[in-house]
Formats: sequence, structure tokens, C-alpha cells
Amino acid sequence: SELNATVLKEFQILVNCTPLGTYPEVDKAPPLPYEALGSSHLLYDLIYNPSRTTFLKRGLQQGARIKNGLEMLNLQAEASWNIWNS
Repeated sequence: SELNATVLKEFQILVNCTPLGTYPEVDKAPPLPYEALGSSHLLYDLIYNPSRTTFLKRGLQQGARIKNGLEMLNLQAEASWNIWNS
């Protein structure tokens, strides 16, 4: 189904799992109705470099909470270290 304002009222967590926002396409973002976002939304981007992708910046402009993928990267690295060194 189409991701529109009605759908965004029902689902408040949006996760970007695409490479949009990474070099060389740092100005690109998933096609969303960003104007329908607000303070009830959380935008999570798996990308951590740049720390604020266009996806996150556009959500923040609408009052959404944002989080990038740096913590997830660190947690994965720590888990891998423990798996391979335990």
C-alpha cells in the first residue's frame, strides 16, 4: 500500500534500511510524505555516516525524534568481539 499521511498516523516508527543518504547520494532520502510527520514519530536510520542523513534532517524539521545507526554498529561490533573471543 501507499505510504501516506493516513498510514503515518497509524505507524509512528520509520526505519530507513536503504543506502539513500550515504555517499555519494547524501542529499537523497526515502520518498515519504515528510509533511505528515510530527512529534509522535521516531525516525531510525541504519546509516551512521553522515550522522544526520537527509531522512533524519527532514524528520527533525517536522518535530520527529531521530536516531542514527551508530549505536547499533557499536553494539554489533561488541557482540561480534564477544562471540569470537569467548
